[in-house]
Amino acid sequence: MQRSISLSGFLAAVIHILHQPAAMRSLVFSAITKRKYMPHSFHGGYLDIPLYSPLRSLGFRDIYSNWIFSGLNNLYQDRRVCEIGFFRVLSTVAVPAEEDKDHSKGLPDSLYRRISRAVYPKHSVVAELETWIMEGREVEKEDLKQIVKGLRKYNRPKEALEMFEWMGQKFSFSSGERAIHLDLIAKVCGITSAEKYFTDLPDIEKNHKTYSVLLNCYVKEKNIEKAEATMQKLKDLGFAKGSLPFNGMMSLYINTEQFEKVPPVVWEMKKNRISLNAYSYNFWIRSYTALSDMDKVEDVLNELQSDDNVDTDWTIYSTIVNFYIQAKDLDKAESTLKEAENKMKKMEAKRKRKQRAGYDHLIRLHGSLGNKDEVYRIWRSFESAFPEMTNRSYMCLLSSLVGIGDIEGAEDFLKKWESVKLFDDIRVSHVLLVAYLKNGWLPKAEVLLERIIENGGKPNADTWEILAEGYIQSGEFHKAMEAMTKSVSVGQNTLQPKFGNVVAILKHFEKQGDVKSAEEFFKILGGLKFVSTEIYNCLLRTYVHAGKVPPKISDLMTEDNIRPDEETDILLKQTDDT
Repeated sequence: MQRSISLSGFLAAVIHILHQPAAMRSLVFSAITKRKYMPHSFHGGYLDIPLYSPLRSLGFRDIYSNWIFSGLNNLYQDRRVCEIGFFRVLSTVAVPAEEDKDHSKGLPDSLYRRISRAVYPKHSVVAELETWIMEGREVEKEDLKQIVKGLRKYNRPKEALEMFEWMGQKFSFSSGERAIHLDLIAKVCGITSAEKYFTDLPDIEKNHKTYSVLLNCYVKEKNIEKAEATMQKLKDLGFAKGSLPFNGMMSLYINTEQFEKVPPVVWEMKKNRISLNAYSYNFWIRSYTALSDMDKVEDVLNELQSDDNVDTDWTIYSTIVNFYIQAKDLDKAESTLKEAENKMKKMEAKRKRKQRAGYDHLIRLHGSLGNKDEVYRIWRSFESAFPEMTNRSYMCLLSSLVGIGDIEGAEDFLKKWESVKLFDDIRVSHVLLVAYLKNGWLPKAEVLLERIIENGGKPNADTWEILAEGYIQSGEFHKAMEAMTKSVSVGQNTLQPKFGNVVAILKHFEKQGDVKSAEEFFKILGGLKFVSTEIYNCLLRTYVHAGKVPPKISDLMTEDNIRPDEETDILLKQTDDT
């Protein structure tokens, strides 16, 4: 179970590592040499290197985004990297070389690998295809479809569409392939282009497959009118024979908060003898939970449990647990949560795959119920199932512990997260940062932020905004302004600050008559185009309080397209603005 990296790629990686700080160079090379993770065989111009293990031992997880490999993505020769075009593959489990599928044939020079490079600006799918043919090589439609499948799987619709449109010039398409083409057009070019493509299709190809994709496009767009019209067309043409379009409509109604429209969809399915699946039941239950109809929720749950044709999963029970928690029926929430855990274990046994999202949900739900011991129990099971935990899972755990009031436990796990060197996600630290400030522990928040920075963490705009709120609460408004300034700087002048924080700072300067600080802060806000009548009025009141004449405020308001209100006019007169 080894991974291959080209000789040039390996040397490039070594050179890149040499440009890193001495401590990091030592760490990397020590791990490779002392653990004997050096390349050990050579064939076809490639070195076999068990690269995965030493990097994991160093704490790297999502290796594709790490500094060691920045700019080297196209050098890695593993066939699954050809699928996605970057090092994400290194965070998955190694697969024996003999399991490589057809799309890896011809490595180190395969069409699959070439297409994967099209993610870079200097490459294009069409150019790679044309070059491949000019070299006298053959292309089979089924092979190209497999490549498209891989591109779609790893969320590269643009490249998949380029390839599909090239294929359309060389091969005829089936109705199923037309449906795929329609889906790609919608994702890349938008719904208007997708509608035109559908309209231009021959009538014979406007079948249940293409209509279903069009319906799905409208569902994603949350376009209720067009979705309902398309669904009616499916019914009129006799294409609405399965659960998929009905589930799509229920999803649309859930996402647009038209919960009362979901049950009638279910009743229509039953009337037409269309079997409900797990998704159907999930949407049905979610509609009744949103409508706070406990009796109906339990009726649907009873029906679900008696439906032998539906293999229910833990997600349905998780929805019901949330409902019981909101209804403050904690006994039912506890019993249903146990059922959710049992369902998850059965699903794991059946699919022979652990449910990472399931553990996250169990931890969050037990946290909502205040079950501290259960949170720790689930986490231990989680760790035994997954040796490497994700940032998301740590955030879920910390949030649950903080919610329970176990700050000390959250602190211990944050330090553990720091020690395993997961890729830095400042949001994990935010959980405790917010908790400290909520409890009025500003010094602890400052110490935590210092530790984050010392450990190489990079505070983002939200980090500084959170700290600014803490300073506002403690009455340290100049520090709050400094933190807000850093937030704007890190956000590259694109993120908007919270209006309440801005007004709180300006009102403090207003009370103090601190014109200099108010002008300085107003200048920052102006750069963000984050100004309003109320903000201008705060600035004017500061001038009035200080007894100073402002610059041409009325002209500035005109430039910013801000309309003065009655208070503005009074303030302008008081400051003799002319």
